[in-house]
Amino acid sequence: MEIRFLSVGCGDGICIRFLGDDESYHNILIDCGTEKGNKYEGSLKKELIAIKERKEKIDLWIITHIDDDHIGGILRFVKDQALFKEIDLSATRFWFNYSDHDYDTGTSPDNFKSVKQGIRLRELLKQKALLQQFITDELQLINFFGVKFSILSPNRQKFEDLVLEWKNEEIKIIEKKAASFKDAEGNDHDTKIDDFDLELEESDTSTANASSIAFILEYKAKKFLFTADAHPQILENALSQLGYSAENKLHLEFMQVPHHGSKFNTSDGLLKIISCSNYIISADGFKHNLPNKKTLARIIRVEETKPVNFFITELNSATKSIFSVDGILENVTLNFPSAGTGGLIFTL
Repeated sequence: MEIRFLSVGCGDGICIRFLGDDESYHNILIDCGTEKGNKYEGSLKKELIAIKERKEKIDLWIITHIDDDHIGGILRFVKDQALFKEIDLSATRFWFNYSDHDYDTGTSPDNFKSVKQGIRLRELLKQKALLQQFITDELQLINFFGVKFSILSPNRQKFEDLVLEWKNEEIKIIEKKAASFKDAEGNDHDTKIDDFDLELEESDTSTANASSIAFILEYKAKKFLFTADAHPQILENALSQLGYSAENKLHLEFMQVPHHGSKFNTSDGLLKIISCSNYIISADGFKHNLPNKKTLARIIRVEETKPVNFFITELNSATKSIFSVDGILENVTLNFPSAGTGGLIFTL
């Protein structure tokens, strides 16, 4: 199995290719970046062309939630008329928690969350693909050609909250303003690890983030946690329901740090029931100043003397200097994509 975290700025774009138990190769995509800017051409488009040239198909496309930095790249693909006509989506299964309510939200095109985008995508997928909603933690273990999915988020209540927000323009705008205010805080990279108040935990209140599809992926007895922008309390509760605890930890090869490393989406409670050394962050250090260094400090503290390897999808002046004020940190490494790879590549 090869897992690629694409360099799409502060957004998620993930491509998974694996040899299934039917002895054929399969492709799973997760989100794929923003609709704006030029990231599409150097990331998702290249992956789609590679799949086409291998004469393979996209077996499953998981749309975790309706934020632009997750859903937008797919809409950009739709606008790419020449390539869109060449890619057959008729046999592609989409996991997408949407609402059947259709209306004009009247929201600004500059907003980062967009029900308008969700409506556009929903109508397209209804016509072109196999669209499945109600992806919640109520689903049983899913076996997909030898890859096993354990859905952790959203729970039923958070899915219903999404539908309500989708339906109610006023709620949508209020949530959007609250989330944007939080993200507007300044960069915390100049704070030393030991100077953070890690006893103070702050919570994400975004309904869209709470509706994120998050899951454990298991392949040949190795486990990988994909979190999108999920709330840590939801993940922790779901893992507890599966029998994991501080005494019976979930052992992971890799963990995607929720919400691009936001301090609002990682908690001690979640980290203490997980055993992991490799943490992946989809962020560029500039947009919303993510990742928050406080999140990385929390992970380092929970892991104590264990090696901690951080993998960040974008290499630039902001991301490479996160630990500059701390000097040399024992057991902590900061890793970035190799030149020309277009992202982080992991092999399981």
